[in-house]
Amino acid sequence: MAPTTYTLLAAILATALGTATDSIGDESWVVVVRAGDHDRVDTPVRIDLQGARGDALLAKAPAIATGPQPFGLQEIREDGTTLDPFVAQVEALPRESGSSVRLTWILRGKTAAGTERRFQAAPDGAANAANPWTLSDPAAGAIVLKNRDRPVFQYNTRPVSHPDYPPLQTRDAYIHPAYTPSGALITGDFSPHHTHHRGFFLAYTKTQVGTFHPDFWNFQSGSGKIAFDRLDRVEAGPVTARIESHHKWQAKGAGTVLNEQWRIEAYDIPESPYWVFDLTATQQATDEPMELLPYRYGGMAYRGPEPFVKGPLDVLTSEGLNRLGGDQKAARWVDLTGPVEAGSDRYGGAMILDHPTNVNHPTVARIHPILLPFFCYVPGHDVTVTISPTAPTVFRYRVVIHDGRPDSKLNPRLWRDFAEPPAVVVESKTASR
Repeated sequence: MAPTTYTLLAAILATALGTATDSIGDESWVVVVRAGDHDRVDTPVRIDLQGARGDALLAKAPAIATGPQPFGLQEIREDGTTLDPFVAQVEALPRESGSSVRLTWILRGKTAAGTERRFQAAPDGAANAANPWTLSDPAAGAIVLKNRDRPVFQYNTRPVSHPDYPPLQTRDAYIHPAYTPSGALITGDFSPHHTHHRGFFLAYTKTQVGTFHPDFWNFQSGSGKIAFDRLDRVEAGPVTARIESHHKWQAKGAGTVLNEQWRIEAYDIPESPYWVFDLTATQQATDEPMELLPYRYGGMAYRGPEPFVKGPLDVLTSEGLNRLGGDQKAARWVDLTGPVEAGSDRYGGAMILDHPTNVNHPTVARIHPILLPFFCYVPGHDVTVTISPTAPTVFRYRVVIHDGRPDSKLNPRLWRDFAEPPAVVVESKTASR
C-alpha cells in the first residue's frame, strides 16, 4: 500500500475513533495507558475496541479487514502539546472474539509505575509507514521470519529429515532455526544427544487416551506423532508478524486424538537487544479426553544448539535458581544460555515465560542437569491434567531470544509486561484529566 493511501486510511480511522455513536456524544477521545504497579520500558500494548466504536472503524475503513494496517498515534504531553506521530497497528478481529478492532503499538521509552500516558490519532503518523517484517512463501515447506532483513526464526510446515537418521525421526510443526538479534544460532536440531529435541517444540510424554498411551515426546518410538495440518494466517503489519497454524496429534492405532492450534505473534521493538514472540497453543481432544499423567518432562520446550552441550550453560529461573537448583521446580520464567560457538565466551539463548492463566502455573520446569541443553514446562508434573474434547485448553508462553547471559534485572520486568500488562482504555479528552 502506498504512503498516500496509508495517510488516507489513517485519516479515516482517526475520524472513526472520535465518531459519536450511541450515547458517546460529540467528544474528542484519547487512548490512555496506565503503567500500574510496575515500571515499563518499550512494552507491547494493545486495546480491543468493542461494539459501536470498533464497528465504526470497520465501516469507515474496510481495508483493515484484509490484514494489519498502519495507524498514526501521537502522545499528548501534560501541558497539552503533542510529540511527533509514530506508527501503531490496527486490524480486524474475528467476530467470535467479542471485539471488532485491535490497536497495537510499542510503548516506547520508560513509563514509571503509577503513571499514565495519553495518545490521540494522528493521520500523518502513518504516512511513511514501512513493514519491518518479511515472511517467506510457505510453499517451500517452512516459513522464515525476518525483521529488517535479519533472521528471527523458521517455522517448519513440512517434515524435516536427516540422512543419518531413520524416517521415524522426521517431524514438522516446530521452530528451528532461531537466531539472536546479532545472528547467533540458539536452537538445536537432530543432535546426537537426543535427536527428538527440536528447537522450540511442544510435546507430552506420558499420556492416556482411552486404552492408548501415545508418547509424543519420544516420537521415534512410533506410538505418537505431531503433524502440521494447515495454515490459517500468515501476515505482518508495522508492529507484529503472525503465523496461525493447526497441528494433528496422532496415536498409533487411534488416529488423530488431539487438535492443536498455534498462534505465533512476534513484536517489532526497534533497537531492542532481544526478539520477542508469543506462542499460544490451543488444544482440544477429539473423541476421548487426553490425560497427561504425572511425569518429569513433557510440555513447551526449548533445545539449545550443539555448542551448548559442552557449555558451560548459564541458566536462571524466576526463583533465582540455576541449572541444578531449578530442575523440577516451579518457575514463572526460565532463561537458558550457552556459548554460541564451541569454547567461546560469547553467549546467547532464550527465555520462555509461563503465563499465569496456564494450567498449574507457576509450572514445574524440567531443566536437564548435566548434558542436554534443554528445559521444558511440565503442566502434568505432579498431577494428572485432562485435555477435554468439549472445551479447549489454552497454554500461553512468551519467548525472548537474546544475546548474552541471563539478566536478573531485565527478566522480571519482561515477565510483568507479559503477565501484568499496562491497562489501556479509551476515554474522552476531558475525562482523562
